[in-house]
Amino acid sequence: MLFSEKIRLLRQERGLLQRKLAQAIGVDVPMYSRYEHGERRPKRAQVVKLAKLLQTDANELVALWLAEDAMSAIGHDKMSARAAALLRDTLNGVDTAALSQEDKETALPAVEPQAIVIATPAAPAVDPAILKAPECDPKTRTLVARLGRNTMPQYHHGEACKVMAQIEDNSIDCIVTTLPYWHLREYKVDSLTTSDENEFIDSLLRMTAEAYRVLKSEGSLWINMADAYNNASMQALPWRLAIKMMDLQGWKLRNDIVWNKQQGTIDATQNHARNEHEYLFHFVKQDTYYYNDEQLRRYFTDEKTSASKTGDRYRRNIATNQFLTSAEKNNALNAMMTSLRKVNKATIGSFKLYLRDSKEPANTSDATRDNNINTHGFHIQEMPRTTSLPGDVWNIAPERGETDRYVIAPQQLYKLPIAATCPQGGIVLDPYCGTGTACKVAHDLGCRSIGIDVNDDRLRRAKARVEQQALSLF
Repeated sequence: MLFSEKIRLLRQERGLLQRKLAQAIGVDVPMYSRYEHGERRPKRAQVVKLAKLLQTDANELVALWLAEDAMSAIGHDKMSARAAALLRDTLNGVDTAALSQEDKETALPAVEPQAIVIATPAAPAVDPAILKAPECDPKTRTLVARLGRNTMPQYHHGEACKVMAQIEDNSIDCIVTTLPYWHLREYKVDSLTTSDENEFIDSLLRMTAEAYRVLKSEGSLWINMADAYNNASMQALPWRLAIKMMDLQGWKLRNDIVWNKQQGTIDATQNHARNEHEYLFHFVKQDTYYYNDEQLRRYFTDEKTSASKTGDRYRRNIATNQFLTSAEKNNALNAMMTSLRKVNKATIGSFKLYLRDSKEPANTSDATRDNNINTHGFHIQEMPRTTSLPGDVWNIAPERGETDRYVIAPQQLYKLPIAATCPQGGIVLDPYCGTGTACKVAHDLGCRSIGIDVNDDRLRRAKARVEQQALSLF
């Protein structure tokens, strides 16, 4: 029996939690979990402490700890059997090389060849549900059929994997979701509230296994995930999940979008930079998939130069400018509105408005701009639509929820992926939909959608958002 297996069995026999043992030997729970999986080795002093806590012989546990180290070093070598015999002989104080065959037979106990077993650290057991979604009777999978052609979102209360098991194979066009936060919020699912990050990642992998099954071959999966700290160290959770999805489930990672939230988290620490970004991963199942680059360009441009942003800001600048006459302000406003309509029709990419900011003549290197500012009080510079796709850093501010401290993912973060990878009338799935931002965006873009969440109160609010929007049209 290996050291890692021994401490795991002893802990279970004593009815102890990993958390208690981890605290006693001065490590965090994730590190202790690696000890039990044979992925990391504790120090000798920690082994002695464990022996006392587990009520077992310290010498025996230390010996097993040493043996595992030696065997892991030689276990995969073709000379491992010979090395094990030499190691045993050396520890017994016998120099077998100097003995004759007769002396060897009398000096050492006879050992059958098959009795020498070289043990290697066992790889952590992988839940089959992580590799592939469990089999299910196809007759029970009817959610998409019940969805019909109605673009009103369909919401389901329950755990993500259990509800997704009712979705037909290869039926979803686009999956976009913000994953639960580890160690920050309470969820009604044990595997999501666990203090063990490996168990947390495994829970998410069970969901992505179901996602692989329900997603069409040309579909896309978009995952927004925040990292977390534990014992003053970032855990790299997004990348742990992404790598396992690729290695174990066969996903292809097309982009790691950096969502620049343009504001830091509430953090009083003084020894690291504020966290201002999260990842948005774009996964696909095959090399060819649906991707509407024109829609992505359109909505990406709209976010940068929309009427609610550029238009409002320029209106304020014109209205408060002290160096323009009333007539010049009206002319500047009309010209600005003309350029804004061009942006909305996608005939230009964006524009900049320059205003006279003093009574002195402008004197820059741009003669045309200077002449327009001096003569008319303003100049508009229009930029053509870019032929290249947006970059992989998206500057999108979060949206405020019902309280100042409650922040939700912005609609634009969902609009860009859905517009780019879900065809008109297609089906969007959000396994952790919360208050339903993804489903609302899908509805606004003319797509059907399914939202799943364990919190029925959030589902009621998600449903109300779309229903109130529909009522406001009449």
